[in-house]
Amino acid sequence: MSLKGISKITWILLVFPLIVFGEESRNLELSESTNQTQVVLPTQILTLKNNVIVTNFIDNSLLIGTDFGEVLELKLNEKFPSLLVKLPNIASFYAESYAPKVYSLDRFGQKILIHSEGDYGTKNLFLFANSSLEVLPNMESLNIKKAAFVDEEKVFLGLASNEIVLYDLKARKILYRKQLSEASFSDFALDIKNGNYVVACESGILYFGSIHNGKVIAELEGENKDNVYQVKMSYAGDKVSFIAAGQDRNVGLYQFDLKTYKINSYRIKADFLVYSVGMSEDSGFGAYMQNERSEVMIFKIASKQKIALLKGHTSLLNNIIFVHSKQIISSEDGKNILIWDLKE
Repeated sequence: MSLKGISKITWILLVFPLIVFGEESRNLELSESTNQTQVVLPTQILTLKNNVIVTNFIDNSLLIGTDFGEVLELKLNEKFPSLLVKLPNIASFYAESYAPKVYSLDRFGQKILIHSEGDYGTKNLFLFANSSLEVLPNMESLNIKKAAFVDEEKVFLGLASNEIVLYDLKARKILYRKQLSEASFSDFALDIKNGNYVVACESGILYFGSIHNGKVIAELEGENKDNVYQVKMSYAGDKVSFIAAGQDRNVGLYQFDLKTYKINSYRIKADFLVYSVGMSEDSGFGAYMQNERSEVMIFKIASKQKIALLKGHTSLLNNIIFVHSKQIISSEDGKNILIWDLKE
């Protein structure tokens, strides 16, 4: 069992009604604190019937995948999510029929890419469009860990073997398949506008490269000595920033200059294994899971100044999303999705 799995056992999960959505506007500022860090409680709490596995914020709406084969959508101007599709049940050696877990979600235009659990330990990759669900063939052997759109006709895949794959949906063929290292794959993030990927793996090294041909442009290392659970990146002019969530309790920060190829980096020590991180689109703010209570620390990336501590989760985090610098969505391995509004 993984460390994350072991630590989950220590949590007491509450049982909620089908959906509860609270609006509590309970932000508190501790003026007596030595660093003037805000303690912020969620303004909205969304509680689902089933456990959240993955979230992805695209085009002002939140896609949500659960452990019950559901793909939900929460639009920011709405209080309740809608069910987009329920995946068909799968089979295993122990059960003839049960709902699959949804591992990753992405959207391009009217199409949604759904990566989920398949029969007998395999993985499925679906396209959902116009109320129609289509399973992509011959994906079982790839052992996909994450999938995302590159454009309407191509998807980027991260495999358990730490290979990256560019797949042509129209031609139904692999355009390239590249091994990054012998370490196990953990996560990737894409910047479609600039045509780049970053891949995190068990070694703690981040691989930054070109989506078009898979070529590695830079290897970023030194701030995490163990598995990186999650990675995010953002652009600001000619500089690319990366934030990494480490099993070694370190948050790794890197900045790569696209003109000079110079790399600057530092790390922040957390109080627990860092399962999730976030970064604002302008690279100004970062966020990370601070401790075993899943409190989220918000800080300024340039100065490392801690500006807010978000409290309210009851289970380990799986994602932190900056809607903008003053609004954050975070999700957990339990049933809760929390929305936070920070003070100026």
